Amino acid sequence: MSDRASIDAGYNGSPNVMMRAWQAKADASPEKVVSFMGIESRNGAFPTGDGAHDGGPTITREWSSAVDLIREASEAIRVGEERASELEAQLAQVVAQADLEIRRLEQEVATGVQNLARSEERVRLAEARASEAEEWLVRLHDAAIEAFGNRAKPAPVTGAPEETE
Repeated sequence: MSDRASIDAGYNGSPNVMMRAWQAKADASPEKVVSFMGIESRNGAFPTGDGAHDGGPTITREWSSAVDLIREASEAIRVGEERASELEAQLAQVVAQADLEIRRLEQEVATGVQNLARSEERVRLAEARASEAEEWLVRLHDAAIEAFGNRAKPAPVTGAPEETE
């Protein structure tokens, strides 16, 4: 499995990774739940759990679950940052490829424009030559008609030749 696939397999984009430790503790028995409501001491500080200040019951806190939650959150953040770095690298690669493709296409367009200009010039020259050739053909035709057209053609002999005896 590639590094990218292992990262994607470990992180599916949902907040479940960060909530795993919290959910495990939420399913625990209610005696492990600590309420901070109304337990302030006279000086405004929270009891530390040793019970020495007021002689009341000892409040135990689940520090390990908090540490686990912090570790999972930091792991999720690390995986997210790695994925973001990979995506940024891929984006940079795609941008570079797109830039090369844009330059290639711009070069093709410039070449096409040059070819079009050359073709239009050739068309203009060909049309000028064709027009000149038509003018000369008209002149040759007029000269031929003028030179040969006024002569009367001899009448063809239609009768049978006479016999002489």
